[in-house]
Amino acid sequence: MPSPQPPYEQVRREIVEQVRTGELTPGDRLPAIRAYAADLGLAAGTVARAYKLLEEAGIISTRRGAGTTIAPEARQRARQDAETTQREAGGPVDPALISLFAAPVATARARGARDVEILATVRAVLSGENGSGTA
Repeated sequence: MPSPQPPYEQVRREIVEQVRTGELTPGDRLPAIRAYAADLGLAAGTVARAYKLLEEAGIISTRRGAGTTIAPEARQRARQDAETTQREAGGPVDPALISLFAAPVATARARGARDVEILATVRAVLSGENGSGTA
């Protein structure tokens, strides 16, 4: 897996892409963690982390005794995940959001804030910080 991304993220994205394209469909079973890790030449913990993230995103479902399957709403969620990944990588953004952010960003720049500071502030707001040092 030649990529700068951590292996668990590569596994996660590969499964998301297979769901998005229809290669994997709701109800399809995924390999057991240990078997999949062995096939990929990765540690079982790496695949387990990828599966955990996929389960939290509603793309897969794991039930004791039944194994891990693609969740019913997985394709829609995989599309949303792919769109988010594309935006995070600098892909298309919602024009309505651009218009909401344009004036505040211009004001911050006029006050001397650098882009890196503006981005850090947006991340802080998104994570729930309220400006008083508490979330």
